[in-house]
Amino acid sequence: LDQERIEVVPTFLGGGFGRKLGDVAVEAARLSKGAGVPVHVGWNRPEELRQGFFAPLSHHRLQAVVDETGRIQALKHEVGSGDILFAFFSPLLITVFGADIGVSRGARIEYDVPDVETVIWRRKLPVKTGSWRGLGFFPNVFAVVSFIEELAHAAGIDPLQFRLLNLPQTDRGRKLRTVLEAAAKGARWGETLPPGRAQGLACAHDYGTTVAAVAEVSIDEETGKIRVHHMTSAMDCGLVINPDGAKAQMEGNTMWGVSATLQEEVRIENGRVALNNFETYPLLTMKEAPSVEAILVDRGGQEPSGVGEPPIGPVGAAIANAVFSLTGQRLRNMPLRLA
Repeated sequence: LDQERIEVVPTFLGGGFGRKLGDVAVEAARLSKGAGVPVHVGWNRPEELRQGFFAPLSHHRLQAVVDETGRIQALKHEVGSGDILFAFFSPLLITVFGADIGVSRGARIEYDVPDVETVIWRRKLPVKTGSWRGLGFFPNVFAVVSFIEELAHAAGIDPLQFRLLNLPQTDRGRKLRTVLEAAAKGARWGETLPPGRAQGLACAHDYGTTVAAVAEVSIDEETGKIRVHHMTSAMDCGLVINPDGAKAQMEGNTMWGVSATLQEEVRIENGRVALNNFETYPLLTMKEAPSVEAILVDRGGQEPSGVGEPPIGPVGAAIANAVFSLTGQRLRNMPLRLA
């Protein structure tokens, strides 16, 4: 068809969550051409869920050497993942970029390690994959930071002190130190907790922003379900222009991260996505939501950096580390479930 004969009538909605790419428009165009009249395509929620672009599966393998002083001497991180941004790139753009930068976010090792290597393997998956809050940042940080915690326990050093010991003497290292200490102070790290509770710590860097989180968890004795009671999050995003907006991003990302860590999953059964509605894809409820303390760290003299996605990075790892501290069981798959 000539371009002059085509009119696109968009639907304006608040927010940008949900489907907004490609296939819905193609369906409408094909139906309209076949019918010879304008066509309005609307999917219900089960159709939307089953045809979604999902966060890809990722698999991580990590190896490290720690010396007798507790310093990491070598660390290797291998990632196998489906596409994120490449899912929407043409073959030419994929060739030009060479690597899916959405997959690699958060895979970088932030510590002062003399011998370090990160390798990312691309794997095609049988379902459509794409962007999810933080892209690869959330799963990569979960894997790397959980492993750092394992190294700390293997070395017999407090997890906070182990991280501080291995941070580089760079501006990024100083930012990570600042948020770690701020989150630990806010959460009263190391103090006595109520019976049946434990804390876990995590930190990450993304888009010029550093974030540290401390999770306080317990385990329901009857059901074995993990409960997150409180999250303390400290963020250095440079100059803070709107403190209320920045804290809202921290709180929202924390809820999103807790929900994904404990219960969100997509199952494939008999070759199709086994989703119908919220009964097959439960989200965190207000009753299950933790309280959140958001701490903004402004060291002064810096330009502002991103706050939309960085706060979600350390949430999953902080919860997993707290579960390990409480039970001695290391959970390496999300959503986290005790055996």
